[in-house]
Amino acid sequence: MVSPSGDLHLPISNEQCMPENNGSLGFEAPTPRQVLRVTLNLKYLIDKVVPIVYDPTDIVCDHSEILSPKVVKLAYEACGGNPKDRINKRKYQSVIIFSLLKVCEWYSILATMEVHNAKLYETRNLASQQLCKLLIEREETRDLQFLFMQLLLRRYVINENDEDQEPLNALELATDMHCTTVIGSSGFQRCLKWIWRGWIVQNGLDPTTFIKDDSLAEVSLISHFNPVRLKAPIYQNYLQMIFSFLFLGLYTLVVNGKDSERVQSFDLLESIFYVFNTGFILDELTKLYYIGYAHLSFWNLFNDTTYLIITLAMGFRAMSVTPLNAKYSSEDWDKISYRVLSCAAPFVWSRLLLYLESQRFIGIMLVILKHMMKESIVFFFLLFLIMIGFTQGFLGLDSADGKRDITGPILGNLTITVLGLGSFDVFEEFAPPYAAILYYGYYFIVSVILLNILIALYSTAYQKVIDNADDEYMALMSQKTLRYIRAPDEDVYVSPLNLIEVIMTPIFRILPPKRAKDLSYTVMTIVYSPFLLLISVKETREARRIKYNRMKRLNDDANEYDTPWDLTDGYLDDDDGLFSDNQNSGMRATQLKNSRSLKLQRTAEQEDVHFKVPKKWYKKVKKCSPSFEQYDNDSTEDDVDEDKDEVKELTEKVENLTAVVTDLLEKLDIKDKKE
Repeated sequence: MVSPSGDLHLPISNEQCMPENNGSLGFEAPTPRQVLRVTLNLKYLIDKVVPIVYDPTDIVCDHSEILSPKVVKLAYEACGGNPKDRINKRKYQSVIIFSLLKVCEWYSILATMEVHNAKLYETRNLASQQLCKLLIEREETRDLQFLFMQLLLRRYVINENDEDQEPLNALELATDMHCTTVIGSSGFQRCLKWIWRGWIVQNGLDPTTFIKDDSLAEVSLISHFNPVRLKAPIYQNYLQMIFSFLFLGLYTLVVNGKDSERVQSFDLLESIFYVFNTGFILDELTKLYYIGYAHLSFWNLFNDTTYLIITLAMGFRAMSVTPLNAKYSSEDWDKISYRVLSCAAPFVWSRLLLYLESQRFIGIMLVILKHMMKESIVFFFLLFLIMIGFTQGFLGLDSADGKRDITGPILGNLTITVLGLGSFDVFEEFAPPYAAILYYGYYFIVSVILLNILIALYSTAYQKVIDNADDEYMALMSQKTLRYIRAPDEDVYVSPLNLIEVIMTPIFRILPPKRAKDLSYTVMTIVYSPFLLLISVKETREARRIKYNRMKRLNDDANEYDTPWDLTDGYLDDDDGLFSDNQNSGMRATQLKNSRSLKLQRTAEQEDVHFKVPKKWYKKVKKCSPSFEQYDNDSTEDDVDEDKDEVKELTEKVENLTAVVTDLLEKLDIKDKKE
């Protein structure tokens, strides 16, 4: 049963998410021990459903016989709860996705510990992920509020080995574990899209819950001219892109701007450049403090290397302008500084790809590159061991006569051999025939065996990503989205503007909390005012479409595109002037367009009385679907119970409304009689 946005009662304020107000969320979270029991039940279910190794296609295919509707029903029942109390039942079902992901984690550990059963545990891991996907897609069509706020976004704590673990939600757990099957589900991606746009934000009073932004349908510019909107990952990403291009421009001017041999003091552009670098470093340290090791990844380390090189150059540059007695002269320190800074050029330019990864092609290439770098670890580990062994052999040959003559050339030749530039000339007159035989062996192992292993590893990594390109790209975007929300920050100062927050922190500590918050709000409004104006214009146009969707009792993300196969979708926002007094003109224009399209279509179809397809044809087509009998006739008891609960709730509302109307009519009748 689709839950339209008009009925999607997501919490819209921090106070609604407080424990004493369970009406908005429906219930409190299960305890860690209860979460553990649900997880154990689900593991028992997967163990029995997947007793042997199956072909992966038999598990992930549509309408799988292994993960049948009966298994889906048993998964819900594994959560426990009172079957006759919908709220109590949903309370424990709210952890089902989180628990299944924990089961996936357990199977991954078992596959590592018990190698002889690794295939079986990998199959069960895949089955757990596929079951998650089925449940997410099922809840997306039944209860969008429950899917977003409870199954995916609410953080739960599980007790493992008699210790309560850190709170995590299903989004974070699936992304950290790289569960591409779960991440690729439509409901998961839809939830990420709402978070990316800032339609759902983290609760400031309770970090385990999320709330819906209350200004989505506001059609005035001033309601969106709010620095709080910068919490949306999409706007933080835009700001980071802007500052990254500025950072690149400053780097280019600084590294190519030296036009004199003499040492010059820091100019304005160079000072701003190093301020930018300091802000980026501070941002990395802050995220590492809040997120922990989960923040570390290949590209984070890439960025950190860039900042480290620039910081090193900044240190040398500071020594060149500092009147201190040192081993080298100021000119030498200055020269070293610019040379070190020049070495950062490939890193500074390459980091721009991190902000263009939302483009599918670039994103997939970055994933391939990351996998290749991981595969390279195996190659370099083997190469390091072999180089150490052969180096010791050559050094022994060199020192056999009691002195070392060509140690330097030997080490250099062994190193460039990896690049295919090794030379046999070095060993012609050196300890014959031992040195030549030893080098022939080294050259063969490196050039024939190890380099081919490296090529095979790269080929495997490339093929693995390309075969799952869409899932890998969605996993990348999931990591990118969570990067902005996992380090909670009440006031969003995008680096390098985070230095403003650092400077003003002593003032914020002195002032009362409310005054400090108002001051920070004012500072952010002034600093971000040009960007906030663009946000206001963009979101005001979106708000009118959202308002139209709610009037039609559709989801907030409906009617984003005007597709040719649906004559009633799309929204005409051209009729809504930005400063127009009539804010409903776009709604009327859209309704007029839809009615005109339907009228023209009906008129064209009625030109020939024999053209119309009978209604029986649609019923026959429906029955031709392979899933008709399995999914339409075999409705679960949960569906029936929930339908009964909804009918009962609607009946009570109608009765209450009827009583109110009757009471009002009686009062009006009495008033008329008196008059």
